[in-house]
Amino acid sequence: VALSDAWKKGARHLDDQARRNLANDPRNLQAVDGRTNQSKGDSDASAWLPPNAGYHCDYVARQVEVKVEYRLWVTPEERDAMARVLSAC
Repeated sequence: VALSDAWKKGARHLDDQARRNLANDPRNLQAVDGRTNQSKGDSDASAWLPPNAGYHCDYVARQVEVKVEYRLWVTPEERDAMARVLSAC
């Protein structure tokens, strides 16, 4: 979950420690090349998925875990995209 997306969807209401935990949560940290990171920007699952289609299930599952853990909300479009990806796993 991009930190700017998380901020828009509830992280701004977390206390400082919870925000640090979110920013450093291993489920939310993934080493990728610069081009992939730039293409993702602050997009959620409705606007961006990893170029490797074989990783879509893991990627979305991790996003769901993070959003649940930190009580971040999702837009209807994001929810539909997540459901579409996860239903094919």
